[in-house]
Amino acid sequence: MKSMVPCFLGLVFLIACSEICYKEPQPKGVKPLTEIPGKLHGRYIVSDENGSTDTLIVFNKGYRIGKDDVASLSDSLVLKQYKGYYFINIRDDVAWYLRIVKQEKNGNILYMAMPEATSEYKGGIFKDVLSLDVPVAETEVEGKTHYIIDPSPKKLLELIRKGYFGEQTFKKID
Repeated sequence: MKSMVPCFLGLVFLIACSEICYKEPQPKGVKPLTEIPGKLHGRYIVSDENGSTDTLIVFNKGYRIGKDDVASLSDSLVLKQYKGYYFINIRDDVAWYLRIVKQEKNGNILYMAMPEATSEYKGGIFKDVLSLDVPVAETEVEGKTHYIIDPSPKKLLELIRKGYFGEQTFKKID
Protein backbone atom coordinates (compact mmCIF):
# COMPACT_ATOMS: atom_id res chain seq x y z
CA MET A 1 0.00 0.00 0.00
CA LYS A 2 1.84 3.10 -1.21
CA SER A 3 0.09 5.45 1.25
CA MET A 4 2.23 3.89 3.99
CA VAL A 5 5.51 4.74 2.32
CA PRO A 6 5.69 8.26 3.81
CA CYS A 7 4.84 6.85 7.23
CA PHE A 8 7.82 4.52 7.59
CA LEU A 9 9.78 4.24 4.40
CA GLY A 10 9.78 7.99 4.11
CA LEU A 11 12.94 7.44 6.04
CA VAL A 12 14.48 5.98 2.89
CA PHE A 13 12.44 7.09 -0.08
CA LEU A 14 10.55 10.30 0.67
CA ILE A 15 12.68 12.43 2.96
CA ALA A 16 10.95 15.75 3.56
CA CYS A 17 12.50 18.84 1.98
CA SER A 18 12.77 20.79 5.20
CA GLU A 19 13.69 17.97 7.54
CA ILE A 20 16.37 18.34 10.20
CA CYS A 21 19.48 16.42 9.15
CA TYR A 22 22.89 15.55 10.57
CA LYS A 23 26.54 15.89 9.53
CA GLU A 24 27.23 12.20 10.16
CA PRO A 25 25.40 9.04 11.23
CA GLN A 26 24.05 9.29 14.77
CA PRO A 27 25.03 8.89 17.49
CA LYS A 28 28.55 10.02 16.68
CA GLY A 29 31.33 7.65 17.70
CA VAL A 30 29.07 4.58 17.90
CA LYS A 31 29.94 1.67 15.61
CA PRO A 32 27.24 0.67 13.06
CA LEU A 33 25.52 -2.69 13.38
CA THR A 34 26.00 -5.17 10.54
CA GLU A 35 22.61 -6.82 11.17
CA ILE A 36 19.32 -5.91 12.76
CA PRO A 37 19.08 -7.62 16.18
CA GLY A 38 16.85 -10.72 16.24
CA LYS A 39 14.50 -9.32 18.87
CA LEU A 40 13.36 -6.70 16.33
CA HIS A 41 12.70 -9.28 13.60
CA GLY A 42 9.07 -9.94 12.79
CA ARG A 43 5.94 -8.42 11.35
CA TYR A 44 4.36 -5.17 12.48
CA ILE A 45 1.17 -3.34 11.61
CA VAL A 46 1.84 0.22 10.48
CA SER A 47 -1.05 2.70 10.39
CA ASP A 48 -1.19 6.20 8.94
CA GLU A 49 -3.28 9.15 10.13
CA ASN A 50 -6.14 8.11 7.82
CA GLY A 51 -6.39 4.63 9.34
CA SER A 52 -4.83 2.83 6.36
CA THR A 53 -2.58 -0.03 7.38
CA ASP A 54 0.27 -2.01 5.93
CA THR A 55 2.68 -4.66 7.17
CA LEU A 56 6.30 -3.94 8.03
CA ILE A 57 8.58 -6.98 7.97
CA VAL A 58 11.94 -6.63 9.72
CA PHE A 59 14.66 -9.19 8.97
CA ASN A 60 18.38 -9.55 9.68
CA LYS A 61 19.70 -7.24 6.94
CA GLY A 62 16.81 -4.80 6.45
CA TYR A 63 13.07 -4.46 6.21
CA ARG A 64 10.18 -4.50 3.79
CA ILE A 65 6.87 -2.69 3.83
CA GLY A 66 4.10 -3.84 1.56
CA LYS A 67 5.14 -6.03 -1.34
CA ASP A 68 7.58 -3.81 -3.19
CA ASP A 69 9.44 -1.47 -0.85
CA VAL A 70 12.60 -3.11 0.52
CA ALA A 71 15.52 -1.43 2.26
CA SER A 72 18.78 -3.12 3.26
CA LEU A 73 21.57 -2.00 5.56
CA SER A 74 24.35 -0.44 3.49
CA ASP A 75 26.73 2.51 3.34
CA SER A 76 23.70 4.78 2.90
CA LEU A 77 21.37 3.06 5.41
CA VAL A 78 23.21 2.72 8.72
CA LEU A 79 21.83 1.26 11.95
CA LYS A 80 23.38 2.02 15.34
CA GLN A 81 22.38 0.99 18.85
CA TYR A 82 22.89 3.23 21.87
CA LYS A 83 21.33 3.36 25.35
CA GLY A 84 18.32 1.20 24.44
CA TYR A 85 17.55 3.00 21.16
CA TYR A 86 18.19 2.00 17.56
CA PHE A 87 19.20 4.86 15.27
CA ILE A 88 18.37 4.49 11.58
CA ASN A 89 20.55 6.84 9.53
CA ILE A 90 19.73 7.54 5.89
CA ARG A 91 22.28 9.21 3.61
CA ASP A 92 21.23 12.02 1.30
CA ASP A 93 23.49 13.90 -1.12
CA VAL A 94 24.39 16.46 1.54
CA ALA A 95 23.69 15.01 4.98
CA TRP A 96 22.13 12.21 7.03
CA TYR A 97 18.50 11.87 8.08
CA LEU A 98 17.55 10.10 11.28
CA ARG A 99 14.77 7.87 12.58
CA ILE A 100 14.83 6.29 16.01
CA VAL A 101 13.31 2.99 17.11
CA LYS A 102 12.82 1.66 20.62
CA GLN A 103 11.30 -1.71 21.28
CA GLU A 104 8.64 -1.77 23.97
CA LYS A 105 8.32 -4.62 26.49
CA ASN A 106 5.28 -6.02 24.64
CA GLY A 107 7.33 -6.30 21.40
CA ASN A 108 5.84 -3.25 19.68
CA ILE A 109 8.17 -0.70 18.13
CA LEU A 110 8.09 2.95 19.09
CA TYR A 111 9.14 4.84 15.94
CA MET A 112 10.40 8.42 16.30
CA ALA A 113 11.14 11.24 13.88
CA MET A 114 11.49 15.00 14.16
CA PRO A 115 8.85 17.24 12.57
CA GLU A 116 9.77 19.27 9.50
CA ALA A 117 12.06 22.18 10.32
CA THR A 118 9.56 24.78 9.11
CA SER A 119 6.47 23.30 10.80
CA GLU A 120 4.59 24.84 13.72
CA TYR A 121 5.86 23.55 17.04
CA LYS A 122 4.93 24.65 20.55
CA GLY A 123 4.00 28.16 19.48
CA GLY A 124 6.92 28.66 17.09
CA ILE A 125 8.72 27.24 14.10
CA PHE A 126 10.34 23.88 14.89
CA LYS A 127 13.89 24.80 13.78
CA ASP A 128 13.76 27.97 15.90
CA VAL A 129 12.54 26.11 19.00
CA LEU A 130 15.14 23.37 18.44
CA SER A 131 17.90 26.00 18.10
CA LEU A 132 17.34 26.90 21.75
CA ASP A 133 18.81 23.47 22.64
CA VAL A 134 21.25 22.79 19.80
CA PRO A 135 22.73 24.98 17.03
CA VAL A 136 20.89 24.60 13.70
CA ALA A 137 22.94 25.43 10.61
CA GLU A 138 21.03 26.38 7.48
CA THR A 139 22.59 25.76 4.09
CA GLU A 140 21.26 25.68 0.57
CA VAL A 141 22.49 23.19 -2.02
CA GLU A 142 21.05 23.14 -5.54
CA GLY A 143 18.00 25.11 -4.45
CA LYS A 144 17.21 22.85 -1.48
CA THR A 145 17.57 24.17 2.06
CA HIS A 146 19.14 21.83 4.60
CA TYR A 147 18.85 22.32 8.36
CA ILE A 148 21.80 20.55 9.94
CA ILE A 149 22.51 19.78 13.59
CA ASP A 150 25.56 18.05 15.09
CA PRO A 151 24.68 16.89 18.61
CA SER A 152 26.87 14.83 20.90
CA PRO A 153 25.43 11.43 21.85
CA LYS A 154 24.47 12.85 25.25
CA LYS A 155 22.73 15.84 23.64
CA LEU A 156 20.90 13.55 21.19
CA LEU A 157 19.47 11.55 24.11
CA GLU A 158 18.47 14.82 25.76
CA LEU A 159 16.61 15.88 22.59
CA ILE A 160 14.73 12.56 22.65
CA ARG A 161 13.82 12.98 26.33
CA LYS A 162 12.65 16.57 25.73
CA GLY A 163 10.15 15.34 23.15
CA TYR A 164 11.66 16.78 19.96
CA PHE A 165 10.92 13.49 18.19
CA GLY A 166 7.30 12.65 17.36
CA GLU A 167 6.30 9.09 18.13
CA GLN A 168 4.26 6.40 16.43
CA THR A 169 3.73 2.80 17.59
CA PHE A 170 4.07 -0.13 15.22
CA LYS A 171 2.18 -3.12 16.67
CA LYS A 172 3.98 -6.47 16.53
CA ILE A 173 1.82 -9.22 15.03
CA ASP A 174 4.25 -12.15 15.29
